Amino acid sequence: MAPDLSEQSALPDSAEASSSSAAQADPAAPAAPQRRVVLSNYPPPPPQGLAIDEPETDSEDEADHPARRAAAAVFFPTANAEEGTQGGPSSSGPADGVTGAEQDGHDSSDEENEDLLATYASDEEEIDLTHLRLRASGLKSLRLERFARTLKHLTLRANLLRKLPASSHFELMTELTNLDLYDNELEKVPDVIKKLEKLETLDLSFNNIRHVSNVSHLSRCHTLYFVQNKIGRIREEDFQGPIAESLTSLELGGNRLRAIEHIDCLTKLEELWLGKNKISKLENISGFSSLRILSIQSNRITKLENLAELTGLEELYIAHNGLTQIGDGLKSNTTLKVLDVSGNMIEEIDGVSHLSNLVEFWANDNKIVSFNYLDKHFGPTLMPQLETLYLEGNPAQRADGPNYRRKVMLACPQIKQIDATFVKA
Repeated sequence: MAPDLSEQSALPDSAEASSSSAAQADPAAPAAPQRRVVLSNYPPPPPQGLAIDEPETDSEDEADHPARRAAAAVFFPTANAEEGTQGGPSSSGPADGVTGAEQDGHDSSDEENEDLLATYASDEEEIDLTHLRLRASGLKSLRLERFARTLKHLTLRANLLRKLPASSHFELMTELTNLDLYDNELEKVPDVIKKLEKLETLDLSFNNIRHVSNVSHLSRCHTLYFVQNKIGRIREEDFQGPIAESLTSLELGGNRLRAIEHIDCLTKLEELWLGKNKISKLENISGFSSLRILSIQSNRITKLENLAELTGLEELYIAHNGLTQIGDGLKSNTTLKVLDVSGNMIEEIDGVSHLSNLVEFWANDNKIVSFNYLDKHFGPTLMPQLETLYLEGNPAQRADGPNYRRKVMLACPQIKQIDATFVKA
């Protein structure tokens, strides 16, 4: 049967929701400051918010929706598998043009850096120093303390920083609310972070950090990124402190975690991102009554459990795990709007017909053998708000051949999108 010519391929809205960590420097950015300095010797990182499908390693970021991976292939046709998601960091080896002196820790451009900010007023509120190959000595020569009285947003992405030395006087920047150290060479959370008590957003993604530290005192911090580091476990003391009352979004994707532990004190969490770790069980999350988004893709989960008390959960991403069924694991989660169970081993659709608020359902690339009863799970009276169904890559889709999409449309006339194709305006 010839396809309907009115159909048009598109990426679903949910494709933008899989991983937030590096997809933005500030997800709820305030109004633009009065003055902003942007210095960059190199182009900015590739388009944000896209993920690349990669083999599992000890330090990869979250696996994302198939549509996101398809989009990533367009923007990153030759992406290196070691770069993780969100555009990835620079190579761990010396970049082209880096001299031997720079490799030894001496920044050969110190004299040039000294006057880099010389023409700017001392009341700057935002400074962006991305892709400048800055090392500790180069950071010192910038004399950032000149802006300490008013500086609120400091971006140091994609540099070569292994530490924030005392000589750079970060302790004077007490007005900082946003510090971005994404893609550097940090091996620990800098001690000076403890003195930046007004920090609201801290991004330490794509570094070499092994432990969470020096953040528990941050009483105003609401967003914390540790994506793509080398964190093997969360210790009991890591979040014991004022941050437990302020943190609403925590990103730990692409680390080496084997268990969800010692974060139950974060009772204000609204978003928890744990994709691409080695977690085998959903546990220690029952206290997150405010949680709206839980992402635990590309782990080792085999059962949906311990979700009953997450009664406000709106988005659940549990793709690429070892689920064989949904069962009654979502019995209490009637507020769900997005459910992604793609890339598992599910043989039959079940346990979803009560999710009347569902807008998107992703179950592609499973082992579902029949679509004969879709109306009993996703019919318009059961799920009047359902707009998107992803079911491709299942045995049933291949068996139905060209009739697959028409069968889905007849069973669920309310939907607007089947897989990556719009079927209704």
